[in-house]
Amino acid sequence: MINLAIIEDDPMLREELNEFFAKHERIHCILVVDSIARFRQFFREFMQINVVLLDINMPGISGIDGIPIIRRLLPGAEIIMHTVNNDYDTIFKCICAGANGYLLKDGDLQKLADTLIEIEKNEGSALSPSVARRILSYFQPRTAQQHPESLNEQELKISRLLVDGLSYQEVADAINITVNGVRYHIKNIYAKLHIKSKGELLKRYREGRIDL
Repeated sequence: MINLAIIEDDPMLREELNEFFAKHERIHCILVVDSIARFRQFFREFMQINVVLLDINMPGISGIDGIPIIRRLLPGAEIIMHTVNNDYDTIFKCICAGANGYLLKDGDLQKLADTLIEIEKNEGSALSPSVARRILSYFQPRTAQQHPESLNEQELKISRLLVDGLSYQEVADAINITVNGVRYHIKNIYAKLHIKSKGELLKRYREGRIDL
């Protein structure tokens, strides 16, 4: 049985997670709070929490800074980050701080539950596929062909969002520009990489020919 704690500041998502896990046979939602401060306030040892689902971007103490706090209270628990952040810096900060896993918010609660069960049974990976690829690519040898030196920071950011499966509108929302602005940057990206489509970008990325 998984005794789960959820630390999530988005009220709608927090309620959605709480309602979903309240009906789950193998996951018992013990504590649901909106901050690290409230987790410390309401946590009790008798709850026997063994998995913590932790957001990153929260007011007050961030999820990253909250990891050692939770670890002191629950030294044996699995701390799984649950976030929209998918950049190298955030991923490695969480892992270095002591997180056991890093899952992206994709709205599929059944998949989330299945992953938590596999983790608790020590049979699964606590990494979203795109996060795992990003970590592996970080440690792979890099060649001049793999690293698109010609792309600027904005173009690299857009390329990463595209390979993570975001639509043009979602990319625009993520970096606070218009959809037309996204199209403009994508046109430049394709020209610099000598490709003609998103499919070619994904193919090169999966083959390890470019490093984003």
